[in-house]
Amino acid sequence: MDNYIAPEIWEYTRQIVRNAIGTQAEVKRFEWSDGGGLFCKVFKVNTTEGNFILKVERDKIFFSTRKDQIENEVIGNQLFQKAGIPCANILAYDFTKNDVGVRYVFMEHINNTMEDCPLHGRLDEFDEAIKIEMIRHYKIIFEKMRGMTCSHFGSISPSGVLGRHETYDGYYHSTLNLLINDSIELGIFTDEELDIVKKAAAKPLAYSKKYIPTFVHGDIGYHNTIWGNIKGGENKLYIYDFGNAYYGLPYFEEWILKIHGDNVDIIEVMGLDRNLYENNFIGDFEHMFWRVTEQFTEDYAYCRNWMIPDIEAAKKDTSRTHITDFVDKCCKIL
Repeated sequence: MDNYIAPEIWEYTRQIVRNAIGTQAEVKRFEWSDGGGLFCKVFKVNTTEGNFILKVERDKIFFSTRKDQIENEVIGNQLFQKAGIPCANILAYDFTKNDVGVRYVFMEHINNTMEDCPLHGRLDEFDEAIKIEMIRHYKIIFEKMRGMTCSHFGSISPSGVLGRHETYDGYYHSTLNLLINDSIELGIFTDEELDIVKKAAAKPLAYSKKYIPTFVHGDIGYHNTIWGNIKGGENKLYIYDFGNAYYGLPYFEEWILKIHGDNVDIIEVMGLDRNLYENNFIGDFEHMFWRVTEQFTEDYAYCRNWMIPDIEAAKKDTSRTHITDFVDKCCKIL
């Protein structure tokens, strides 16, 4: 991929650096960070005052549930710090575009022992003692996250697009309606398919327990985890990328890790409603929309390297398999 960085990005980065650190700070080097994705551009900024990370929200995010990236990044970071979970300090941010013309967050750089790469796929490169220590940190982080509760389900931002709901049902159906409206705007479904999706989305949830809304990172895993330090301090396990955070079901992060390879059956151990976790209709809808986003994405030089082949394959794919597969799942729900 062409890693060209537009001149205007250089200019507003210099402005952000001087405003956040001081007029004496100068940008020495500027490069893509491995933390980029379909919703935000992420840069590593090397300055005369040290290294920093700049995250800039994309102008176009094709499904509503993934908007509010910068608000979620800032508020999620604040909530983690309050809970005592290691994350980088935020030095500046803007939700409005009034500052430099983009929505951004500017933060400390975490010095990574793996040369600026997340842990995903690289655990075997650490010796056994460090791996054991990282797993211990991970368990502590999850334990602290379970204590991050709230009075509502939905957005962590007061004005967030997901809204705030007293019940999980309210969050669930409101979120599905957002996705349905997005699909109508993009013309994804035929009229017959849309009718099936609407009926499946309107189906009442059946569960027996009342759950306390709990912080959900939304994309936790080793791909958003760094073992490292800030300014030469003690090595810790740092979590980053809070752009998809919301208040949802407790233990949902553990459930996601479980279905992606963890052998511990947390749902049975905790006595939760398995049906509510297994039949994750919102997740299926968003997974379908991910493919649509890949097909529409134009500027993707900033995406993580492993995403590039998927995006290019999606652009060449003229089939509707990802859509019809989702509609088939809707039919099974009915």
